[in-house]
Parts: sequence; structure tokens; C-alpha cells
Amino acid sequence: MNELTRYWIWLAHGIGFASPKAKRILSLYNNIKELYDGGEMQLRYCGIFTDNEIAKLCNTHISAADEIINKCDKLGYDILDISEDAYPRSLLCIEDPPAVLYVHGKMPDTDNLDTISVIGTRKATLYGIRTAFELGANLSSEGFVVVSGGALGIDCAAHRGVLQSDGITVCVLGCGIDFDYLRENKAMRTQIASKGAVISEYPPGTSASARNFPQRNRIISGLSQGLIVVEAPKASGSMITVNLALSQNKDVFSVMGNVDSPYSEGTNALIKDGAIPVTSYKDVIEFYRGVSNKSDNKHHFPDDIIKSVPSKLHNSSVLSKNIPVPTHKDSDSLTDEERQVYYILGLEPMHIDTIAETSGIPIYKVLRILSVLEMNDLIVNTEGRNYAIK
Repeated sequence: MNELTRYWIWLAHGIGFASPKAKRILSLYNNIKELYDGGEMQLRYCGIFTDNEIAKLCNTHISAADEIINKCDKLGYDILDISEDAYPRSLLCIEDPPAVLYVHGKMPDTDNLDTISVIGTRKATLYGIRTAFELGANLSSEGFVVVSGGALGIDCAAHRGVLQSDGITVCVLGCGIDFDYLRENKAMRTQIASKGAVISEYPPGTSASARNFPQRNRIISGLSQGLIVVEAPKASGSMITVNLALSQNKDVFSVMGNVDSPYSEGTNALIKDGAIPVTSYKDVIEFYRGVSNKSDNKHHFPDDIIKSVPSKLHNSSVLSKNIPVPTHKDSDSLTDEERQVYYILGLEPMHIDTIAETSGIPIYKVLRILSVLEMNDLIVNTEGRNYAIK
């Protein structure tokens, strides 16, 4: 953080997040303080902002930025603004780089290290979780920084694989770093910060919202040389990230999956459309380095990690016989939101806060939906506002 950081925080709060105008300001001003000191006249003179944005910036006091800085100091978070040398240069190549990044841990030098993103569906099969775990573990053991979003399913499996191999991973959140997002993964995020970084463009205290997660996806792809999609339906947030990666001229890899699995429809379609097929981590190594240094996988998916993986598992040919697979009943009578919540749940109880965060549905609606599902004898309230399918 430098003396100009407070002004970049002020700008982000005035014009909102994921705005291309931070990049334009960086190109126009050697010192953003000039923009702030110039007041409304300078804001109009630069010719970038709308009347509404000018009004918001004039009504955003610098003290709000100072409060955020003080809060980060207390929490032990670093702040990187877009003008700093330590700010990832790769993000300057995207259309709308964040004006500010909040960092828990040590941000790796993603500009000078091989960096790859691993993404996929939250409702992953064991095949997808196993594959993401092994990709994260083996790529990190080869020196790659692995970037993902900390969500359930594929994201968490990739992060855990990196941690298993004592590698470096970056977790990009769609909320403030201090927000209790997926509380069951809090220990994982702490581990990530011990060697890598948990980052967000949203200041401490920002709650998770459905709008934030698509926005953060541009950062996941922007930090990386390439993007690996492990498992994803055709219509999913992962496909949004793929489109962002393509617009950023990133390499797109896709893991081949079962042709009859809905969770491989997106990945298989990507391969048909020209994505680089992945059957092993070696495919990624060979693409970037020409040859892999390892003759065989160093890290394999350990049996005991199944206990720490959310059990939102669906039919997969690699499921072992002793692993219970949730079977969702016919749900044609449900609304779209009710069906969404129902298929998020698995055999292991899930807390209502996690259900709301995963679905992006406000908690007051989730409460009503859960009641409907209970009345239809589709789910059970186990204890302490935790729910599972019957």
C-alpha cells in the first residue's frame, strides 16, 4: 500500500466495482490525487464519468477509504492498488481491472510464475473432484501457481490438491475476505494464506451476493496464462469465465468427461469448439514447457479426503460402491428456485447459510423454499438448521 491507495479505494467506492474507468484514470493521471483534489470540475474535465458517477464521487468522502485501511491494518490484510508495481501486471491487460485488491497472505508473482486457473461446477461428481484435486496437486508440484474461486466442488478440490502438495494457490473471493463465506472452508482459506493468498476486490465487511461472483471471475482468468475447466454444465458460471478468458486471449483447457454426464456437457462442448483437451496434468505441462519433468503422477487423490469434500455427488462411473450417492426424486412440481436449492443439497447436512451463499438466493427465500421441500418430503432438517436430502 502507498499514499495513493486511499484515493483508489475512494474511486472504487464512487463508481463501483468491475469498472473499466479505473484503467482509464491510470492512463490519464500520474497521480490520482490530482483527480481527487480537483473536485467536481476535474471530474467533469477528464471526460470519463457520467453525471451520476460524478455525483457519487462528490458524495464519497475520503474518510470512508481511511476506515477501510484501518480495518485492513487490524485484520492483517495488505492492499494493492492499480498504480503499484506489486499489482499483477496481467490484470492491466483486461478491460476492467480492479482498482484495488485486498490480500490476506502473500500475493505470488503471477506475472513471472507459471499460473493456471482451475474452475468448474459446485455440484461436482467424485470424478470431477478427484480430477481437480490431482490437477491442483500435480501442477503445483511442477511449480505452477493455481488460481480458483474457493467455491464448493471443483474450486475447493483444486485448492486442497495444492495444499496437499505444499504448493501455492490463490483464492479469489466474491465477497470481503473477512466475510464468513462457506464457513466449513475457513480452515482451508487460512492454509491458503499461509503460503499463497486469499484476495478480493471487495473491502472487508462486504457480504457475498449473486452479482459479485460473475464479476470476480474476470480476476480468476485475468491472473492466469490459461484456464482449465474440469466439469461444467453447458449453462453455468464456468462458461461465463471461459468467455472472459477468451476475451482476454487466455488459453482454455477442458477435461474430457463422460458423454452421458450433464456435468461434462460444457467441457466436452468446449473441446469440440477448439479448447485444448486435458486427460492428465502432463497435457498442461507439455503445452507450456514442451515436456513434463515427471514420469508419473506424484500426487493421487487420497481416500480420506472424501470426508472433507461436500457430498453433493451425482452419478459417476468412478464412484466406488461404498460411497453413498444422493438420489434426487422427481421434482417437476417445484419452481426453478425450489429445484435449484433441492439439487444443491446432498446426503451430508448443509447449513442454511451455506445453502444461501451457494445458490445466491436471499436467506429469507431459502427458509421458505426449505419449508416447501420439507412438506414435500424431499429433505430433512437434521439439526442446527442443517439440511440434507431424504
